[in-house]
Amino acid sequence: MTIMPSALLITPEAEVIPVNLPADSGDRLTVMYSLMRCEQVDVVALTDQLDMWLDDNGLYTQPVNPIATLLARRFGRTYQDYHGPVLLTGGADGEGETLPLNKDKLLALLASLADL
Repeated sequence: MTIMPSALLITPEAEVIPVNLPADSGDRLTVMYSLMRCEQVDVVALTDQLDMWLDDNGLYTQPVNPIATLLARRFGRTYQDYHGPVLLTGGADGEGETLPLNKDKLLALLASLADL
């Protein structure tokens, strides 16, 4: 049985890495900090079913992430470049908990990234 990744990490070097985030929100945040090499995260809702997590201080400490910037522009976020590694997840539920990418979202996102 294959386990589908729950998120995608996109590095400034244009690597796209499938990752599995823990279900527990405290553990998930710790893993997110580690993956993005940061101490504080911020989230940009690209759609109601797709969030892009990034280093809150990345503008000052991280290189531009051209793939993340192009992806954000595709969703109308044209006002800035995005910096550092970003993590794409499936939005949030009614209580604000981060949702994993489902199989359809994951496949569509991978196809979209291939076009960039």
